[in-house]
Amino acid sequence: MAAVVVVLAFVAAALVDSSSAGATVKPAAKAAPTQVGSLTLRKCDVLPRALCGSIMRLWDPAHPAQGRVRVGFAFVPARHGPAVGTVVPHEGGPGYSTTSSASYYAPMYGPLLNRHNLLLVDQRGTGRSQALNCPALQDLKIAYNVAAGRCGRSLGAHADDYTSARSADDLAVVITRLGLGKVDVYGDSYGTFFTEVFTGRHPDQVRSLILDGAYPTYGESAFYPTQGPAMRRSFALACARSAPCRVGGRSYLTALRLVLQKVRRHPWRGVSHDADGRRAHVKITGAALASVAFGATYSVAFYRELTAALRSGLRGDRKPLLRLVAEATGGGTDAGDPVDYSEGLDAAVACHDYPQLYDMRAAPAVRQRQYAAALARATRTNPALYGPFTIREYARSDWQSLDWCTRWPVAPAGNPAGPPTPPGGYPPVPVLVLSGELDSITTPAEGHLVAQQFPDAQQVVVRNSFHVTAMGDTDGCAQSLVRAFVLDPGPLSAARRACARSVPPHRAMAVFPRGLGSVPPAAGTGPLGVRRTGRVAALTVADVVDRWFNNYSEVGFGLRGGHWSYSGDRVTRFHLHRVKLVSGVAVSGTATWDRYGNAMRVRLRLAGSGAHGRLHGRWLTRRTGATAVLAGTLGGHRVRLTFPAP
Repeated sequence: MAAVVVVLAFVAAALVDSSSAGATVKPAAKAAPTQVGSLTLRKCDVLPRALCGSIMRLWDPAHPAQGRVRVGFAFVPARHGPAVGTVVPHEGGPGYSTTSSASYYAPMYGPLLNRHNLLLVDQRGTGRSQALNCPALQDLKIAYNVAAGRCGRSLGAHADDYTSARSADDLAVVITRLGLGKVDVYGDSYGTFFTEVFTGRHPDQVRSLILDGAYPTYGESAFYPTQGPAMRRSFALACARSAPCRVGGRSYLTALRLVLQKVRRHPWRGVSHDADGRRAHVKITGAALASVAFGATYSVAFYRELTAALRSGLRGDRKPLLRLVAEATGGGTDAGDPVDYSEGLDAAVACHDYPQLYDMRAAPAVRQRQYAAALARATRTNPALYGPFTIREYARSDWQSLDWCTRWPVAPAGNPAGPPTPPGGYPPVPVLVLSGELDSITTPAEGHLVAQQFPDAQQVVVRNSFHVTAMGDTDGCAQSLVRAFVLDPGPLSAARRACARSVPPHRAMAVFPRGLGSVPPAAGTGPLGVRRTGRVAALTVADVVDRWFNNYSEVGFGLRGGHWSYSGDRVTRFHLHRVKLVSGVAVSGTATWDRYGNAMRVRLRLAGSGAHGRLHGRWLTRRTGATAVLAGTLGGHRVRLTFPAP
């Protein structure tokens, strides 16, 4: 099914009162400063036409002697002025730099930026706002709570100065000094938490609010009880909506329970490669599988593959499951440049603002005892909380964050830790909550809770979508809803919302084939083995694409041999070198994936099992019922093969 895109008509003057747009931009000579409001900005490379600047803010308004923090930002004037408004996105994490994600936000807003300014403000501790670097966290090699304790102690009096509330006040001052008037705010993931805080503290600056992957600032339990049901439902839906998975064997939950029974007695061990192609010794345990299952919310590959990998493991083929565990838990630990993502800022915000299973006013030793008691109590009273995983398996997984703050410093009495409830409740600003149907971290249930907390909110659940729906939206639906709501922040019509029910499912696998005989043959000309080999070629390409979702090194390895590399982003070109998904069939050549056009083109060389040859062809990667077509010479036969697109 083709992506549904809402075409927007830009009759902006009728929709937004230009008197509220503010921001008088005075052009300057080439390479000279530009005055925007009361601030002087200079050209920068965040985006074309971007102007960057900063303001100085007190770390702690109650203690001016503690000094000031620089808050940096990028401002992109509307292409065709005068601007009718300003859009203000905020990144998640916490810890991601908003300016570093400019290349995602600009296409999300698209044609809105013809008449709207774009303001990207880095939260204190990220990006251009004095990025916080805690080496023990940024390059994690010890227990997270231990590293977080070291980080917090290293910050001294500033350990409580990175809160969402203080950063929200920073944003408010930037908006005021730029003279922007009311703005249209968007938050993704933790950015929803932040923008909720901002809206509660500065309602007079908010024209509209979009919360993508909404996480409530208050009213949530520190156990995050909606995650378990969301994880189970998401895998069930992903398999049920894909015919190969639906008819290919045991259900996800049945297969998972059977594997858990086995690995709880004797963990499965082996060698595989992590997401970036590093060799990894893997131990499959309940906690490791919890990391895969809950972490699937970030990667379509896990939803496509986990049920099949569990089934394969039960049939004696553990390689696919070893690889998924390695990709979810193994390999390097360096989180990269703290300017782009600060793990220290993540801890500083989470340990002050998020609900905890222990009293953040208590000493660390007391907190650790309280944490152990909370797990024991939950195990007695609600053992199925994260079922089929035990509570302790969940708590031991790389996914969890339950114990992260047990060693963080105690916040001062004047700035106590705890969820930031909005003073006087949330204002009646128009709010759009976007939830991915398959999101198991900021779940649709949490999105519903957030929508109930605002007087004028609506929730749209985007079918078959994951964590954060509008950034990098290759289906076009969620970003169309963002654009429509900014133009007219009122109830979305049924016609506007219709695309959210039409996003096609992803193609979940049935099982991982080990040999050629277990691969269904393609339709077309040629002997049975040739038609099977041709289909293996496309399955191998699809397997490499699955690896792309978690890969940042641009290189990787085939499941049963060979290696591959890639380049590009919106259009990604893969180079395969004797990659083996199925034993005995090596695939080389190129595959060009137009991610936003949802199309794959391949030129491949095959070797093995008496079916050497060359194939070329294409298929659509997202359309329901799409057919792959490959043609060429294989095993000495001229062939034209068709089969369901992988």
